[in-house]
Amino acid sequence: MSVTTEVYWINIRLRDGDHKAFLEIYNRHGKTLYYFAKKFIQDTDVIDDIVHDSFLNLWNARHRIKSEYPIENYLFRIVRNLVFKHLKSQLKSHEALVELKHFEEKRIVQQSAEQTVIEEEYDGIYELAIERLPPQRKKIFMMCREEGLSHKEIAQFLNISPNTVKEHMSLAMKTIQDYIAKDHGVILSLVFVLLF
Repeated sequence: MSVTTEVYWINIRLRDGDHKAFLEIYNRHGKTLYYFAKKFIQDTDVIDDIVHDSFLNLWNARHRIKSEYPIENYLFRIVRNLVFKHLKSQLKSHEALVELKHFEEKRIVQQSAEQTVIEEEYDGIYELAIERLPPQRKKIFMMCREEGLSHKEIAQFLNISPNTVKEHMSLAMKTIQDYIAKDHGVILSLVFVLLF
């Protein structure tokens, strides 16, 4: 697998224990890994721990890094494994665990380009589910999830009660979860539940 000369030398420096090379790698990939994990886990503290542990694992295994191997592939594999471990600890259903394991094993063998396709596919399914919501419910859901407004703020903005907002959100979540589970499998539905 070809890598740029710059990446090649960063890998060499990392393998030799160069802290500046490690910092360069962190600055280059830290945010990407964070947002990748965030697609599956909502708890920011857990995400921070996963990203931190990923870089710690990278540092501890630096002597085994191949100079021609893209570091981001290695980091994504670590993050996927840690995300899987966290999701596994959150799920109790044996069937869900089996399906999650199968899903994760398929992801591990994919190359970087395929990772993007999967992420875009999930985003597309999620957007299709949102489009199925009635207009008012969709508006409330987007204000809450995309704009980060509280139920109280949405209620004031739309001149409705907070309880009405809460009811719309509850129904929206159920509609989206049911759509994902029905048309795209249990695992994506479970990921959606954990994400929201």
